[in-house]
This record gives sequence, structure tokens and C-alpha cells, in this order.
Amino acid sequence: MSKDEAGPPLMTVRQLAQRGDVTVHVVRNYLRRGLLQAATHTESGYQLFSASELQRLHFIRTAQQLGFTLAEIEEIIRHSLMRHSPCPLVRDIIRRRLDDTRQQLDTVLAMHGRMEQAVHAWATLPDSIPTGGDVCALIEAVAVTQGGKFVKSTPRRLLGRRLTQENLP
Repeated sequence: MSKDEAGPPLMTVRQLAQRGDVTVHVVRNYLRRGLLQAATHTESGYQLFSASELQRLHFIRTAQQLGFTLAEIEEIIRHSLMRHSPCPLVRDIIRRRLDDTRQQLDTVLAMHGRMEQAVHAWATLPDSIPTGGDVCALIEAVAVTQGGKFVKSTPRRLLGRRLTQENLP
């Protein structure tokens, strides 16, 4: 094959990352997980990637935007490589993810409501200096207005992980 007949130019890790709009660290992570594979290596050991790996990178990022985890994406790709349709698996995962997202959204909306109530209640309360066992009169006022009913947990990273029934208000 002559030089003119060669396929599209191969990309380095950095070029793949730039064209995929991700960091080099992300590409290397995907390589470690087996989600991406180098087409070849240079004599000095640099990994080179084909346009199909850029397409795979776009697939991974799209799947992540839909809420799929890297482990789920690995499973989807594995099905595809075995020449099995991953579509039933994808539908099942997204249905479960949709239910999880609804629960997370409900939790966030409930927290938002509590925050709005607190802001309105705090607007009329004076600042105070703690005396004795109290810490912040504003937060303690919320506890009084709720009659001692507390939400078990308000997760800080709601969208980064699944919530369990224990985390829901």
C-alpha cells in the first residue's frame, strides 16, 4: 500500500483527547478499563488511535450523559463485541436509571422546599451569639418548627450516586 493509499492519520493520546473534548487523564482511564484500544504503537512506545476509537470515545461520553456508569458501558460494549445486540440491556438499564433519577429529583425538590422555608423563616430572625449548648440559632429554629422530625440523611452528592430508601426524606 502506498503512502497515498493509507487510511486516515492515527492520533496520539493527546490528539484523541483533544478531538474527543476530554482530558488525557480520561482517555488513559478508558484505556485502563479496556473501553478504548490503541490501533498500534510507535517505535518509541506511543499509543496511536484510529478514527474508530474517536467514535468509541464519543459513544462512551454520550452514554455517560444518559446516566450510564462506566461499568454498564463496559458491559454494553462487551455485548456488542460478542455480536449480541446490547439494545435490550440498554433499555433495561435506562428504565432503572429513569426510576433512580425520579427518586433523586424528588429528594432534591424536597430539600429545595426545606431550604426555601428556612430562608423565609430566617428573614425575620435576628443574628445571635451562641450561649451554652446551642450552635446556630437559625438552624436550631428549623428543628423547632419541624417538631423534632428530621430527614435521616440529605446526601451531598445526589446526582453522583444512587440513593437508597434510607436516604430519601
